[in-house]
Amino acid sequence: MVLAPNTTSLDVLVREIETIATEQLKSGGVVLTTSFSKEDQILTWAVMEGGADVEVVSLDTGYLFPATRQTWEATQLHFGREIRALRPNEAEVVSLDGLDRIYQSTEGRKQCCSVRKIQPLRAALAGKGAWLTGLRRAHSPNRAAMERRERDAAWGILKFHPLLEWDDQMLDSAVASTGVPVNPLHSMGYPSIGCAPCTRPVLPHEDPRAGRWWWESSSKECGLHRG
Repeated sequence: MVLAPNTTSLDVLVREIETIATEQLKSGGVVLTTSFSKEDQILTWAVMEGGADVEVVSLDTGYLFPATRQTWEATQLHFGREIRALRPNEAEVVSLDGLDRIYQSTEGRKQCCSVRKIQPLRAALAGKGAWLTGLRRAHSPNRAAMERRERDAAWGILKFHPLLEWDDQMLDSAVASTGVPVNPLHSMGYPSIGCAPCTRPVLPHEDPRAGRWWWESSSKECGLHRG
């Protein structure tokens, strides 16, 4: 069931996050990973609004759009709290030998994702009890079968997707009512924003994730979440 886009749904969200943070205190705590998407901005707002004991982190891959970096800074100023940057190991980055391989094969692209995203995040999640994400079923067919709470065997952690059933109208309503900073790329045709070399705008009829790794016919996932 999709909740109506109103204040009540935001109150429910705040309480849900407070509950899972309390549940996971003895298991190592909760981490929220944000890419400063609309979804992640709402989750960050809910964490701050309820004062939940949740660590907020973001992957600084080295290839973020300038607009994303600006949104990162604006978000920290808005909430008055630093968002910890997760950066790749420099030696591993050098071993990638440039960006050419990401366009040559899916395997090469996923190796880049592994170094710049997977490895830094694994280190940040080590010893934690739960991982809070902004995934929604509306993003892609790959995510349609996900559950709000699920044990991810590959990561060995509980993943919590409180916005899983939210639709676009509900999300935009929450963004407007909370006043959270919004990445300006969203208004330029980027519904899904990743690294600059790997993301393009999408056409009105395209899937929201069609702009990610557009040269591939893969499942449009980097390995953070199952596809």
